[in-house]
Order: sequence, then C-alpha cells, then structure tokens
Amino acid sequence: MIRGRFRAAPIAALTATLTAAVLVAVSALAAPAAASAQTQPAYTATSPTKGALMSDGPSDRYLLGGTWLFRPDVGDIGLKQGWWRDRASTEGWSPVTIPNSYNAGQLTSASMNGWVGWYRRDFTLPARAFAGYVPKLDRKWMIEFESVNYSATVWLNGHRLGEHEIASIPFELALSHLHAGVNRLIVRVDDRRTGADFPPGPSGGWWNFGGILDAVYLRPVSRADLDSVVIRPELRCARCAATIFERATVRNLTSRPQSVQLSGRYGDHSLHFGRATIPAGGTWTPTATTVVRHPRLWALFDPQLYEATDTLSDRSGQRLGGYTFESGIRKITRTASGRLELNGRLLTLRGVNLHEQTATTGAALDMAQMRQLIGWVQELGAGIIRAHYPLDPELEQMADEDGILLWSEVPVYQSKDAYLKQASWRAHALALLKDSIEANQNHPSILLWSIGNELPVPPSSGQARYIEQAVAEAHQLDPTRPVAMAILNWPGNPCRSAYAPLDVIGVNEYFGWFDSGDGSNDDRDALSPYLDSLRACYPHQALIISEWGYGGNRTGPVEVRGTYAYQINQIEFTLGVFATKPWLTAAIYFPMQDFAAKPGFDGGDPLGTPPIVDKGVLDRYGNPKPSFAVMQSLYRATQQIAPAR
Repeated sequence: MIRGRFRAAPIAALTATLTAAVLVAVSALAAPAAASAQTQPAYTATSPTKGALMSDGPSDRYLLGGTWLFRPDVGDIGLKQGWWRDRASTEGWSPVTIPNSYNAGQLTSASMNGWVGWYRRDFTLPARAFAGYVPKLDRKWMIEFESVNYSATVWLNGHRLGEHEIASIPFELALSHLHAGVNRLIVRVDDRRTGADFPPGPSGGWWNFGGILDAVYLRPVSRADLDSVVIRPELRCARCAATIFERATVRNLTSRPQSVQLSGRYGDHSLHFGRATIPAGGTWTPTATTVVRHPRLWALFDPQLYEATDTLSDRSGQRLGGYTFESGIRKITRTASGRLELNGRLLTLRGVNLHEQTATTGAALDMAQMRQLIGWVQELGAGIIRAHYPLDPELEQMADEDGILLWSEVPVYQSKDAYLKQASWRAHALALLKDSIEANQNHPSILLWSIGNELPVPPSSGQARYIEQAVAEAHQLDPTRPVAMAILNWPGNPCRSAYAPLDVIGVNEYFGWFDSGDGSNDDRDALSPYLDSLRACYPHQALIISEWGYGGNRTGPVEVRGTYAYQINQIEFTLGVFATKPWLTAAIYFPMQDFAAKPGFDGGDPLGTPPIVDKGVLDRYGNPKPSFAVMQSLYRATQQIAPAR
C-alpha cells in the first residue's frame, strides 16, 4: 500500500448529498466559524464497517463511513484556536458524509483559490477485529485516505499523526494514541495551492474542489504488516507462457523481532515467498514467481482476470494479514515503426478524457456516480480513458473489469520553467510519479504512464532534464509499460530533441477551434498535413492525440462556433482525418462531459458560460448532446484492436 508523501509526527453511506454539500459550502463562504458556532448538533460515535468498496487491496479493511462532522475555517484560525484538540463538544461543526467536497456548488474565485476546512470522525474500535492468538501488545491499527485535496494534517485524540499533500495519491498513517471507548479523529484540509504544486495553483485547468474526496479505511495489523504487493505478469509473446512476478513489503511494527512466512496464489498457481525473522521496526521484501503455461489474456473489451491472493502468517502458520487483487496478464509493446500493440495486436483506440466531478457533489464521487462515468464510456464504445491525475482506485478496478484502457497521468500540469529548472522541484515531481506508479501498477487496464501535460514550448533545459529523469524512473519502477507526455503543439513548431526519451508522444490539438502559438490551428484543413509533419518528426515513437474537442451548448447554424451542429460537423471531420493516419495509436476526445474549469474560462466558446467548458458530448448533468450519438456511431464503427493472429 503506497504511503504517499507525508511527514510523520515528531513522536512516533458513502456519498456527499447535494443538500449537505451546498450547506457546507455556503457556510464556508458566507459564514465562517463564529457564525456557524451557534448550534451543537447531536453526534454519536460509531464503529467503522467491515469491508471495502472494491476487492483490490489489503484484506480486513474497515470503511470509516457513517456521519462525519465538518467545520469551515475561511479565516484559517483553527490551528491557533486548537480545533484539533480532543474535545467532545460539537459546537461549530455540521454533519456531512465522506467523500465530501466542501466547496461543491460554489463556482467563485474564492472557491477556486481555496481555503481550509476541518473534518472530524468520532469512532469506537470494532470488536473481534483481531484473532485471539494475537497479543494485545501486538495489535496495531492503520488509517488510509484514498484522496484528500490538497494537503491534510491528521490528529487522533489530540495527537498529531502526520501530514500529506497532493490529491489522488492514497496515503496511510499508523493510528497511535488509540484508547478504549471513543476515539476522535480530526483532519485539517487546506486546498490552497501555489505555482510549485501539482497541479499548480491558485488557478488551474479544472475546479479546485477541496475536501476528503474518497474513502477512508481503518486496518488492523497483527505483529507484522503486509504493507504492499507488486504483481507483475511478464509475457514474451501472445502465445507464450506467462511468468508472474510478485514482490511484497512486510514491516514489523512491534518492538520485538517477528518470525513470519508469506505464501500466495495466482489463480490456481501457488507462490512461495519463504519465511524470515524481521527485526524490530524492520522490513522484509521477499519475491516469488510462478508460471502460467496457457494464460487467458486480458484484452481490450475482453478482460480475463486472475485473483491474486497473498497471506502473511506467523511461524506457527497463524494468519496475520492478507492482500487480494484482480490481476490481468497482457503485454504492451511499442513497435519499431512507432505503434502500440496489446498482446501483439495493433491498437487504433478511440477514447475520452474525463474529470472526476459532478454539478452536485464536486469531486467527491460515490460508487453510483463512478459506475455512471464508466457506463457512459462503455455506451460510447470508447476503449481508453485519460485524466490529468490518477483516477480513483474504484474507477481503475471498474476499468480492469470492463476491459477499458487507461492513460495514467501525474498532475505535472502546465508547470512553469521557473520550477522545471529547480532540482528540488523536479525531485518532488519524480517522487509524485513514483508514488503514482507504486499505487497503481497492479491494474491491467493502465496502458502507459504519463509524466505531464502541456509543459512550456519550446522545452527548456530544465524540462528536458525532467523528461529524461522521469522516463528513466518510470522504466525502472515498471519496465512493462511505455512512458508518455502530452504536449501542446501547432503548425510550424519544429521537432524537439527534448522529447526523444519518450516512448509515446501525446498531442493536444484543437484544429478548427483555437488559434494558438506561432502558427494557426484555427483552420481544420491544416490538420492532416500537420499530423504528417508530426509523424516525420517522430517516426519511431507512438503518437496519440491526447486531446481534441469542440464546444457545443446551443442550437444554431453549422458554421457558427459553439452550436451543436458545429460540434457534430467538427467531430465527423476530425475523426475522418484520423482514420487516414494508420500509424495513429489513439485519439482521445476532450472531454466526455462538460466540467467546471476555472473562473472566467469557458474553453473558447464565443457564447460560453464560464467557468464551464462545454466541449463534452454530455452536459454537466449527464444529459447527452446530439453529438453523443454521432460519436458513439463513429467509435463503434472503428476497429480499435486488430484481430488476434
């Protein structure tokens, strides 16, 4: 389990409803702490619920759902006033559920810039979480947050546990200072960002929804912790036997040596990691392999999955912990001619970009909302999804199960050269990339790792160094996938040697919509020769159109930019051009659904409604535009993967 970038302390029902989201956001903007402190809502501590939202990950998790409390802190006075202290009073707090975006429904400059919000959850520990053979001295608890935007500071019973920053990266902390009876968890969330952050702030390309945006779990740990498992199927060819490589990390969280053993299964095949005595506070990283002689391959729209399970036991064979993941065996190859293959079959993908946000709950999505997103992707016939950040782990498991590929990107988004030239900033970006790969690499749906989006053109020496370092880091952590970056380009922009280390170049092109850079992309007839020039620049790298799209928010003549007719006509034309480029690996439309971007920005529509970008084939509320059916027809008519040989 990835721990994220956190600093340890120096000592040692799941959806946010529209009503709750709006009430919280309004109170945060219009009535800071003092005004909301007139009531003291009744609040009862409850135990977390056994089980996780999806099967992938550590066993024995407990969902810390139920009723939480929230307190806005627009004036950032909570630290000085000691809101983190262990106090039973609920004065100033309001009930919410998790996940939660505390500024959902508030599309103002103040909301985009961000502020501080505090969350609280009073809980009791679940009974019988530990087996009777585990001594009380060896019973530990961990807490995992799947996503908090942007920075989080966590206290338990008045003791600071640690800090973490960057959304979409899960992190876990040891729950020290637990006691019998009611335990009080406090989380301070600050979604204010600077230009050095990921993504940079205070503005950005998508709305800055602050809060605890995903599930929170408690996890019991007995003597030693099966911390994480890397599951890497390795396949030489589509008809070859597969070698399953696994590497586990086991930590001794006690003050005494612990003798443990680890075993696993991959489908019907056994894995034997062996046994070890781990010193107090030490770590054991065993590996194991097995061979699947006639593997069922995970493929586009045809996902064949194997259940991978690992069990940690003590020296007597008594179970201490476990890990489960739905794994897939497949091979991704970049050919000498610059194409991507899946299991030896050439890809010609059609896909969509998306943002994890809704008009009602902001970026805090429940399972039904995530299933709706995946349902729309399937309905369109799209074979690949891209986002500017790692997707929710539940969405990734849904993609695994439905045979949809993912472009996985870290939010190194339009970062300025002033930061790219700093070695310390690049080190931070590389640490983010490492965290993302370690957290997500077991998902068979992930096609590639993207190291950034629309960094400055022309690339500076700092950017060239970042690309070189990031590609090397990604290949070392995961040699089975290509590495990409999405670039902003236009006609007349020369070939760039800085992009040479990349396996895949993603191009964000908006011919027929924007006028950009030193050349023009306003003329859609320039698209085809531009793509040919791009291929001439990069003949051996795989090329993907990582963004393309057109606004549509009203009826009107086909020649008027921003009408539904204009959007349809441009989609038909552009997909027609793409179809003439057999070397093009994928075209990913931006975006599938209209979304809130930033104050004053509407994505270039002459009659747009800032801050909404209306290039989607679905509006913000999920209603299909006329372009949805057109895209669906063209996507479904495209052979996105070559027949098996």
